[in-house]
Amino acid sequence: MKRILSWVIMIPFALVVIVFSAVNRDLVSLDLWPFPHEITVPTFTLVLAVFIFGFLWGGAVAWVSGGNLRRRARNAQWRAETAERELRSLNNKLQERERELDDARSPSDDDTKKLPATQSGS
Repeated sequence: MKRILSWVIMIPFALVVIVFSAVNRDLVSLDLWPFPHEITVPTFTLVLAVFIFGFLWGGAVAWVSGGNLRRRARNAQWRAETAERELRSLNNKLQERERELDDARSPSDDDTKKLPATQSGS
């Protein structure tokens, strides 16, 4: 489903880019202000380059702004793993204590030997 949705979005987008590139083939002169150079490029190249630069810049800004959230998620994961380890350790100790308690409650073989045998009948 996800793959179909990506195709449904990408095919029309690609068609728009192709049509835009075919229609806007006029040349534009760019003056690179601090430098004494001027370049001439097709309009579609300039527009697509600006869109790509904006996309990459937006991705970088989103990644940097998500750093705090990623750090909080790592800390929460570390705390959860620590809590799980502690829970396993406490469960093991509890089972150990329950076994000790059961052993203390159950009569041992020595205790049964010490009990006098009852004789029935005469």
